[in-house]
Amino acid sequence: MARAAADRRPPAGASRPEDRAELLRGFMADLRLAALTFVAQAKVEETARHWLADARLAEEGEDVVAFALGEALALALDVALFAPSASGTTAIDRLARQHRPADADERAALAALRRAAFRVLRVEGPDPRGGHRLLDLATGERLRLLDSGFPAGCEGLALAARLAPVGGDAAVVAGPLTPLDDAALEVARARMRPDGKGLTNPNRCAEAVYRHVVRFGGPRIAGLNRPPEGEPWDFPFAPEDGPVHGLAFAWAEAGGEPPAEEVQAVRELATEPDVHEALAGLVAARQAENAALAAAYERVLTVQVETIERRAALGLAVGAVSLDAFADRLRRAVRDGRVPPEAEAALQAVRARVRASGLGRRARPADAELDKVLARIQALRAKTVDRGCTEEEAIAAAGKVAELLDRYGLSLGEVELKEQACEGFGVDTGRRRFGPIDDCVPAVGAFCDCRVWSEKAADGQIRYVFFGLPADVAGARYLYELVERAFATETDLFKRSELYAGHRSHERRSATRSFQTGLAHGIARKLDELHRRREETVRTETGRDLVPVKEGVVEDELAKLGLRFHARGGGRGRYVLPEAYEAGQEAGERFEYRPGIGEARGAGTGG
Repeated sequence: MARAAADRRPPAGASRPEDRAELLRGFMADLRLAALTFVAQAKVEETARHWLADARLAEEGEDVVAFALGEALALALDVALFAPSASGTTAIDRLARQHRPADADERAALAALRRAAFRVLRVEGPDPRGGHRLLDLATGERLRLLDSGFPAGCEGLALAARLAPVGGDAAVVAGPLTPLDDAALEVARARMRPDGKGLTNPNRCAEAVYRHVVRFGGPRIAGLNRPPEGEPWDFPFAPEDGPVHGLAFAWAEAGGEPPAEEVQAVRELATEPDVHEALAGLVAARQAENAALAAAYERVLTVQVETIERRAALGLAVGAVSLDAFADRLRRAVRDGRVPPEAEAALQAVRARVRASGLGRRARPADAELDKVLARIQALRAKTVDRGCTEEEAIAAAGKVAELLDRYGLSLGEVELKEQACEGFGVDTGRRRFGPIDDCVPAVGAFCDCRVWSEKAADGQIRYVFFGLPADVAGARYLYELVERAFATETDLFKRSELYAGHRSHERRSATRSFQTGLAHGIARKLDELHRRREETVRTETGRDLVPVKEGVVEDELAKLGLRFHARGGGRGRYVLPEAYEAGQEAGERFEYRPGIGEARGAGTGG
């Protein structure tokens, strides 16, 4: 594997150039790790998998396979950290904009890291001033590498490295240091300008060279990318190789129960590439007989599998991973010799343990009253949605649902509410574009005390997920369907109105959309107001406030899904035809609930 920069730190204030270089290298390793926040981890994993796809690993031993995985990830990460975005900035640049170094040494390290450049080099020999003299093959420039761990006897060796200047001609390695054979060197030469004018595109050159090294291998130098004679090989991963490895190393060092915020961070890393990294780390730690690190990686993998099982129970389309499909691909990789058999066995053991413990899927306890509420909501759906209904019937039915939800919530104690298992329901819109009706969705979720988010299915269609306590989710599903029906009914009435007929033919599409926009805003505003009134009524007549208790339960359960939410930009304001918009608002105001909390409390549990 390519040797990564060490993170040793000599005492502050060291005066020798070698000590100073060692200090800066330590800071740079920490800064590279911090810059991972600005790197798309999935992109790194995709690049590494692509490089490994054609790698000649089938006949290699398990240790070599583990090394190849670590090497591919380290090299792909190096490319990602220094690849410029469309605006021309790198992940290191973006870190520098936000990070405030603690002292002068860290500021110097950050400045040097930003100037780090990928180079193709040849080792000329020890430098009398200390370190090793290197020749840049693309520019003819001579540099002095300050690295106390660099092995002797490498004269004539070709290297690929990203060097950071630390004063004069001195430099330190700011990333992987990779020995090259003749074939890899030719890949680099093809990207050199004539007459010593440097590389045509240093980062593209790095990517091409790294890809070749991963696929075809390179020189194995004792003390450089292989262990010194008689010494065991180091663990193939380091904390800076990615957040999965960083967390595993931290947990291994700390021992005991990991902090809740770090467990949550692992839940957000429950993607297929991240699971692959945790699995590779677990296998490598066991092969290295590092019990603490193996336990930490296993803990990371367990949290990932548990999170994936929870998502699967909800049928989420975004961020979902099929563990069965992943296991099938892993099995084929083992059969082809690309992955050691221990990886498959480790995944099977963790999945079995998660399933046996019930961590992934929490069953809803038996609740006769809840079953009655759900059955009544289903009966209302059959009457008002499936078979059709008038607007008055729809409003009356919706009001009944509000009564059912509030009555059932008030029948439970706080402990019983907290013990309920949350559920989710996905609403498929059948649309690929957002429309006016989508402005009602947040109000529908809030009215039923649910969290709601949108996601894009594999075919690009918009899907909404309502997440909350079972009765509330059933109510939200029903209310959304009522809103859909109201949109269809009111839009049809609008198209038969004189206002619609009064528009010119080329304006009628805009008129319809303007009407629907006003309708959505009217319904959403009405639902928000009615929700506020319902809360006040419950507090006044019962002295209880259900919302904070429900919110706490929902947020705790939602955290276990490890999802990252992003606010959907509103974009530019919609252009509307005023009269049509106002007509829609008026129609929206007619969409009313009659919660009747006081009446419900005196009505018992009857329908």
